[in-house]
Amino acid sequence: GTFLKNSKFKTQNSKLMSVCIGRDSRPSGRMLQSAVTTGLCDVGIDVIDLGVVTTPGVGIMVKNLRCSGGVIITASHNPIRYNGIKLLLGNGVSPPSEAAEQIKQYFRDKKFDLVDSANCGRVTSNKQTDTAHIAKVLSIIDKESIAAKKFRVVLDSVNGAGGRVTKKLLAELGCVVSAINDEPTGMFAHSPEPTAENLTGLCEVVKSKQADIGFGQDPDADRLAIVDEAGTYIGEEYT
Repeated sequence: GTFLKNSKFKTQNSKLMSVCIGRDSRPSGRMLQSAVTTGLCDVGIDVIDLGVVTTPGVGIMVKNLRCSGGVIITASHNPIRYNGIKLLLGNGVSPPSEAAEQIKQYFRDKKFDLVDSANCGRVTSNKQTDTAHIAKVLSIIDKESIAAKKFRVVLDSVNGAGGRVTKKLLAELGCVVSAINDEPTGMFAHSPEPTAENLTGLCEVVKSKQADIGFGQDPDADRLAIVDEAGTYIGEEYT
């Protein structure tokens, strides 16, 4: 928060700043989000709570809501016992190396621009991330051509943040979806990194369902691995 108020990267007046926060489905996410929210409010920054959403979704909402930055509470593909924080600037992308070093220096110095209680930031919620994310994707692809194929898709979201929005998107694209591990419980059904050895179950379901393709996500859904129609793992290089 102190970095955003003093940085050359800031996109809002220091007295009118907001940050949106999303998290993946890990059980510890709510507690860590509460701590981050308190820190931002304590320096006078408003917080917009997006709930359990994907990392790309937070980036889209930072720009749509004209926020000064974004925070994603996630440990990405790491095991459930871990959690962490990803930071975004007002352009919806991660800080460059110069900005990242400034953020670390503020943390090391522990000198923060705290405000009095009358000027603390406010917390609001916004549930439009899925809608905005889907609209963004549909705006850059040929929906009709894809829908005409009626692809059979198996989706493994590892019980992370990506299941809900991805099922909605695939439905918009006319796909017939078989979803596994799609409840955002944070209780990962297998090791959450979408590697070949961790997606053997997805490969088997693709074969048994005679699907056209399989998709495997990590907990915050910023990684997408592909399995072909034969149940062979292809990986992430094409996504």
